[in-house]
Amino acid sequence: MKKIMVFFLVILTLTFVACGKNEDIGSFLDKEKITSEFTIVEEDENRIELRDKDENRPVYRALVFKKMSSDSFKNPNKTDVLEEKYIEDGFDIIYKDTETIIIGGYDSNTYVYNIHNFDDTKTELSILVSVVSYEELSKIYLLGILKNIKTFIK
Repeated sequence: MKKIMVFFLVILTLTFVACGKNEDIGSFLDKEKITSEFTIVEEDENRIELRDKDENRPVYRALVFKKMSSDSFKNPNKTDVLEEKYIEDGFDIIYKDTETIIIGGYDSNTYVYNIHNFDDTKTELSILVSVVSYEELSKIYLLGILKNIKTFIK
């Protein structure tokens, strides 16, 4: 009887741990800090889209935090797939590792960058930062933007 009771307690504990991964995306983000810099454009339980409050910033940022399915998140080739797609679309790969890929391009006197990051500190979280600038930005500067954005994760 004790073995059965322990077995059920273990199953119950594992269920609660697994349920933590199913929390609303807002529970993983510091919304107070986010809304000091960004306007929430769209939000649901798995995705939140944000834009800089100051639309005239010299380096304008838009963000998307999204929970991914475990299968997609655990795909070891996810940055490779993004790399291939961006190269096909004519973008340059500025930086790439197993968690992050930064792409860039130039169009009509404007530099555009996308920073994709996959963060597993709380859940299967995909972060997309789109950056628009009239000046070319360095890899170090773009990684700094990502580092700043990751401070919004609790």
